[in-house]
Amino acid sequence: MKRVSNILKRWSTDQLITGIELNDWITMLRENQFKVSREYFHRAAWVTGWSMPATILGKIEDAMWGRKLASYEIDPEPLFLLGHWRSGTTHLHNLLGRDPNHTFPTVLQVVFPSCFLSTDQLIPALTSGMMDETRTYDNVKQGWEEAAEDEIALAKLTGMSPYISFMFPDNSARYERYVDFQEVTGDERERWKEAFRWFIKKIMISTGGKRVIVKSCTHTARIPLLLEMFPNAKFVHIHRHPYEVFASTLHMRSHTDWENFFQLPEDSVEETRHVQTALLGRRVFERYLEDRHLIPEENLIELAYDDVCGNEMAVTETIYKQFELPGWEHYKPILEEYLSGIAGYKRNKLDIDQELKDEVYDEWRLVFDNYEYPREYPA
Repeated sequence: MKRVSNILKRWSTDQLITGIELNDWITMLRENQFKVSREYFHRAAWVTGWSMPATILGKIEDAMWGRKLASYEIDPEPLFLLGHWRSGTTHLHNLLGRDPNHTFPTVLQVVFPSCFLSTDQLIPALTSGMMDETRTYDNVKQGWEEAAEDEIALAKLTGMSPYISFMFPDNSARYERYVDFQEVTGDERERWKEAFRWFIKKIMISTGGKRVIVKSCTHTARIPLLLEMFPNAKFVHIHRHPYEVFASTLHMRSHTDWENFFQLPEDSVEETRHVQTALLGRRVFERYLEDRHLIPEENLIELAYDDVCGNEMAVTETIYKQFELPGWEHYKPILEEYLSGIAGYKRNKLDIDQELKDEVYDEWRLVFDNYEYPREYPA
């Protein structure tokens, strides 16, 4: 197969797998027959270098906190934010996670899931100034204490995540099945569930038992699995016009894919990205629409992105009232201050040509039908 000759972001150090423990990293490499392209040897060295202190500190934390983690009860259960990538889940994460009664997985916690209890001060101090102020594909603020996707941590803790398919594209089918866990063994399901509980417990211990606001778009396809672990969990699902979602996802992946490759992609990488995004998205939408009825009606709220933007205070208050979350009056001025601070945020403006519209409509017709989005765009 012919590989690309023009390599983008070759020297990026933003690999999502950074912070994995050494044994897990070696296992991942073995699963991929140690096929790392020579153009990315430096990335493998970078990840390996960080895996050593992560492993040592992780073993120390296991010894220090293992007994408490084993007996710790997850109460209250998490609140899950669901939705396809680029649908507004990060915005919701910040709206709900900044309540002093709540917490969320931070960038530090998902980068170093095995040792963040002992490095919460050390790593930010050692890496001051090394992280970009905003994400590479949009204008959202980033930093060690900002909200992050727990899927990044779970990819390292379990090796079971569709995100790994972006890193090892030659073996992508192996990892794409983990988007909904319908084609895995019972042992894999239990190992993933145990790792997820362990991670949530560590976050709660680090914050004094606060409710964890969880945002990973992959969870949108995992409702049965999540309800097995957290039958009383709350869920908020956000949806957005499919044309905008698809175009924005492609834009995001045009950055994040190149930042995470360990194997030089084929020269058809752009075409492959279109197909993979369409198929993965359809699988996420199908699972959610098939399984949302499993969530008790009082524990599910569905929102449209356009109804949230500009109405954040009212939408957040509605969520608090339906879910009977405590402390709204105390949180209200804090949220107002946060919203004032992001008042100048500007979304990316992306071109959506007719060919792309036709592709999205064909692949994601179920979203148009279920949420009555017009095929004409803009309406």
